[in-house]
Amino acid sequence: MTQHDHRGLTSDLAVGDQQLIMGVRPGRRSPARGGPAMGSQGQATAQHDSTDAPSRLPRMRRPAETPSASRRAPSASRPAPGGAPPAPGDATGRASRTTRLDSLARELHAAGRQGRTSSWLAERLGVSARTVKRDVIALQQAGVPIRASSGPQGGYVIDQSGQRALSLTPDEALAIVVGLQAVPDQPFAAAGSSAAAKVLRAVAPDRRADVTAVAQRIWIRPGEPEPPHDDAVRTVLADAIRDHRVVLLDHAPAGATGTVTEQVEPLGFAHSRGAWFVLVWSREADAGRWFQLDHVTAAQPTHETFEPRDVREIFRPVPAAD
Repeated sequence: MTQHDHRGLTSDLAVGDQQLIMGVRPGRRSPARGGPAMGSQGQATAQHDSTDAPSRLPRMRRPAETPSASRRAPSASRPAPGGAPPAPGDATGRASRTTRLDSLARELHAAGRQGRTSSWLAERLGVSARTVKRDVIALQQAGVPIRASSGPQGGYVIDQSGQRALSLTPDEALAIVVGLQAVPDQPFAAAGSSAAAKVLRAVAPDRRADVTAVAQRIWIRPGEPEPPHDDAVRTVLADAIRDHRVVLLDHAPAGATGTVTEQVEPLGFAHSRGAWFVLVWSREADAGRWFQLDHVTAAQPTHETFEPRDVREIFRPVPAAD
C-alpha cells in the first residue's frame, strides 16, 4: 500500500484506510439540533402512568399526576425559555452529561451578571434542580468560576472577569483547527499555530481529548510547496491594510532582472494558484494590481493615509497577477 507524505495533524495514513468524519465519533450519530423530543418508549410510559390506578376500586385514591416540570424533558412542541439554543438530546430526550455541561456553561455565559436560577436551568436543560447543582459543582471543579447567590432571585453567576471570553463546542474547535491546517503556508501561519492551541483551550476540559482524537484522524494532502515570503514585509503590509497607510513597495516582476518601486495603497491579501498575493491600488498605474507576495522585496510605510476603496469593485473582473 502506497503511503503519502501528508502535512497536517497526522501523517502516513493510506488513502481509503479510514472514513474520516469531522466531529463525529465512529459509530455515533450526531444529535439533531433543537430541543429533545420524547421518544416512543417515553410516551408509552407516560400513558401507562396515567392509567396505573385501577378504576374499579372507588375507595382507593388515584395518585395525583403532578410530575415536576424539572423532571420532564421539554417536548419539541413546547419552546424552551429564552436564551441559547436548547441542548441536543439522545434517544430518550435527555442531553448527555458532557453536552449538558457545555450547555450549562453557555447559558451562564449568555446570562452575564444577571445569572440564572436553578429552576430556570433545570427547565432549560430538561433535568432536575438537583442535577443542575451537581453539574455546577462539576464545572467549578473543572475551573469554571461559578458562584451561587442567595435570596428569592438567587441562582448561579459566572465571574466574567476570571473566565475565558471564548467558549467553543468540540465541532467548532475542529472546524477552526482543520481550517488553519488546510493552508499552512498562509501569511499568518505562525500566529495560526498559537491560535490553534488557544482554540483547544476554549473547549471544556473534559471534551479536549475528544477534539484531539478526531483531529488526529484528519489528514491534509499538500500540493506543491508555496514560495516563501518575507514575514517583515507581510507585517508592514498587514499594518498598512489596517491603518489605510500608503506604502512604497519594491517588487521584482516575473522575468525581470531588477526591482521596481511603486507607491501603493494596500487593500488586502489573496490566495490563488498556489501562491499568496497582496492586493493594492497602484498610484502609478491608477488601477488595482496584484503583487505576488514572494516577489515583494521591501515595503516602506509612509505618513500618508488613504480613503478605503471597494475591493470587489476594483478587482472585477480579476486582473492578471504581476
